[in-house]
Amino acid sequence: MQQGLLIGVDGGGTHSVAVAAYPNGKVAAAAHGGGLNYHNVGISLVRRRLASLVSRLCRQCGEERVLKVCVGMSALDQPADRGTLSHFTGGSLTADQLDLQSDAYIALMGLTQGRPGIIVISGTGSMVLLMDAQGRQHASGGWGYLLGDAGSGYTLAREGLLSVIDEAEGLGGSTRLTEHALAYFHTDNPRGLIDRIYDRRTAPDQFAGFARWVLEEAGGGDEAAVAVVSRNMERLARQTAALARQEPLAYRVGLYGGVFRHSALARGLFEQNLIRLMPRAQVCLPAYPPELGAIIHLLQGEGSLAEDVLSRMKSTYEVLCHDCRESIL
Repeated sequence: MQQGLLIGVDGGGTHSVAVAAYPNGKVAAAAHGGGLNYHNVGISLVRRRLASLVSRLCRQCGEERVLKVCVGMSALDQPADRGTLSHFTGGSLTADQLDLQSDAYIALMGLTQGRPGIIVISGTGSMVLLMDAQGRQHASGGWGYLLGDAGSGYTLAREGLLSVIDEAEGLGGSTRLTEHALAYFHTDNPRGLIDRIYDRRTAPDQFAGFARWVLEEAGGGDEAAVAVVSRNMERLARQTAALARQEPLAYRVGLYGGVFRHSALARGLFEQNLIRLMPRAQVCLPAYPPELGAIIHLLQGEGSLAEDVLSRMKSTYEVLCHDCRESIL
């Protein structure tokens, strides 16, 4: 076995997951850390978090040599340029070791392993990414929480709160979201939301966390919450169908992210709208999580991606995750 590690990192806006694997596909260690969106928390903190993840993985494996590190960052919508890459090198990682991609791209690699396809991510933010037959990336969405990401946790939370405001001002019907909003943001009346939401200590990911209640109440039939989720999934489906015109072979559409993971209603509404616009679409879940998609990207770059390597990667990661759960229990 070649000595040294390949490290793949799914650097989301709220938290990150990293894995270390050997070039033959055997996954040897996993670690969790804080979010790696440098737009939200700054470059210095992201550098420290990334260095900590790599160091912890090396210690777990008893291996000092790191061959390559691929990080899928929620702050990116395409491969990092040289200037961006330079912000994260010069310490424990060199420019030759570090490969910075978007978090959407590594999720896409977990779906297609480099073949044409589309990944739709809906977490704190949202983004749609297509890979064409030539391996080129085409993106839609990913504008960030200020400009608006359809179907994202942040947008669902914001629009849910607009329903709360409408109820408070007599412009909309009653909604159970009001009770949840007051509890979530620790205030006893709707006007108190102003201080809580505009407090600089209220980070975007914390704000986006309110989407949990929007999704839960939508699943329970609350009219305001259903309306929020419905129009967002319809827009996200329209984005996906429009992007799909770039490549007729990209009909496999993978869903990833907390919104899809926690809401059967969101998944169903998205698929229903997409099939109406794109009848050939095959909606599914990726076979490999994004952190393994990052490893797949590295292996493909080295020309060593093969079925036995993929099979070994999947089976050893499943065992590792099972052992982690057993140790916690």
